[in-house]
Amino acid sequence: MWTSKKFAYVSLKEAYLLIREVVKEKLLEEVVPVFQAYNRVLAEDVISNVSIPPFSVSHVDGYALRSEDTIKASINNPVSLKVVGRIYLDEGYRGGVKSGEAAYISTGCALPDGADAVAPVERVRDKGDYIEVLRPLKPGENVIPAGADIKRGEKVFSVGRILHAQDVKLLMDMKKWTVKVFRKPVVAMISIGSELTNRIEEADKKKFDSHSMAISILVSEAGGVPLSMGIAPDETHAIINMLKEGLKRADIVATIGGASIGEKDYVLEAIRQIGESKIVIRGIRVQPGRVTSLCMLDGKPIVMLPGHFQSTLVGFYAVLLPLIRLFSGLEPIDSYLTVRAKLSRKMIIREFLPFERVRFVKLIRVSGDYFAEPILGNSSLVSVVTNSDGFIIIPQGKEIIEEGEEIDVHLLKGLYPFK
Repeated sequence: MWTSKKFAYVSLKEAYLLIREVVKEKLLEEVVPVFQAYNRVLAEDVISNVSIPPFSVSHVDGYALRSEDTIKASINNPVSLKVVGRIYLDEGYRGGVKSGEAAYISTGCALPDGADAVAPVERVRDKGDYIEVLRPLKPGENVIPAGADIKRGEKVFSVGRILHAQDVKLLMDMKKWTVKVFRKPVVAMISIGSELTNRIEEADKKKFDSHSMAISILVSEAGGVPLSMGIAPDETHAIINMLKEGLKRADIVATIGGASIGEKDYVLEAIRQIGESKIVIRGIRVQPGRVTSLCMLDGKPIVMLPGHFQSTLVGFYAVLLPLIRLFSGLEPIDSYLTVRAKLSRKMIIREFLPFERVRFVKLIRVSGDYFAEPILGNSSLVSVVTNSDGFIIIPQGKEIIEEGEEIDVHLLKGLYPFK
């Protein structure tokens, strides 16, 4: 039900709770080839159908033998063993090893029948047709037993895991050629403003729509699929048409600009005219980015991002990013993407005290410690972001951060390099 254009600010914590309520339906899944599984989120537990290695293999280049033959071996009294064959990864001896015998074996090759240990090449004397073993070997020495890496029936990965390079390798080693993952949410991007253009030949006369490109990159890095709907002029009817098309083609719709209460901010009115809608968030208690809003229409979320670049980024972090992650089967915020740092100089922040305040910082590493140097400038300045390595969130009511005080620096994939 429609309520009001007025703001009813919520904190970041409250916003995350409200966003969780939006994503309650069963998430969509799909099966993809393992070759395309990198960075996807598992929608099922992965249970191994094989043991890795499937049989005992040599851990070194050496000679497979029976450990009991070497019990009395020493430098002064070496044990002589006849070399009956040579085993390589792609070819070679396929017979067994009897008492008094040994077989040369390459690293990773299956042990021949009868052998239970491997003497490294550098620890024996090679006499051509036979070798001399210079010390006793224990059963299993230099041998990787079957299932040492993965056992058949073992749960290897749990639902919700993001698959990395090593995970894809292991899946292929297990001969699991397809995996079930959560489908990436499609995010329809609509830029609002008659002053905007996406045509290079008009870039000297109008403002080029670079915001949507930057946010599209962040959407991709977050695990979503950006879908550019283009630019809607400051006209309610045009915005309505783009919103309708976005709702048809995407899981989430995101608008950039036109979300405040100014004379040319038409997004809320356009949503109202389309049909029955519900405001979930009308403003966040964060500055910059406070006009960021979220509503539901036709069962789908519409995120309204502010127009100033820093505000757009904060709105993305506060609302759009958690939505994408929840649709992808993940927690709303990646807690790993923070760096603990010490503030390089004292900060006094008396503006917007009832709000959480975001400030961009540059990270400097000194003798293993990180220091955060504030980068100051108003919310329209892109250079503040390009000169920074992350941002800090200052709690409500806090006026002073002392030099050397420890703070959390937040990072965003696609925005900052990870140091």
